[in-house]
Amino acid sequence: MRPFQFYLIDSKKSEEVVNGIKKITLGCENHADAFGFLWIDAENKILQIQLIFGEIVLEWFIGKGIKCSRTNRDMEVPEGIGYQKGVRVLLPVEDTETIESVLLEVRNAEYPPEWSEKILEKF
Repeated sequence: MRPFQFYLIDSKKSEEVVNGIKKITLGCENHADAFGFLWIDAENKILQIQLIFGEIVLEWFIGKGIKCSRTNRDMEVPEGIGYQKGVRVLLPVEDTETIESVLLEVRNAEYPPEWSEKILEKF
């Protein structure tokens, strides 16, 4: 399988700056359920990264390091109308095998050239 191929989503929202922080959104070209978000300061220094792979979320926080979580949403959705997957609440992942698997995906993913090195150095 090809690695996750992230690209920048350019929108009016991505131009907004709140309290000196800008949020950049990444879509994934070859996996519809993968997304990414970068929070950067005026000097383009990354303050926070959030990468979402389906229902697994990998985050990096400046000064705090890496955190891996899983949402509480159902992975298997029964067929039929009216089934609600549920709200997304992040629950910590303690399983080191899952964490290592997600880290491997992150390290093998492709990112926009201007952000690739900065993202990979965090993970």
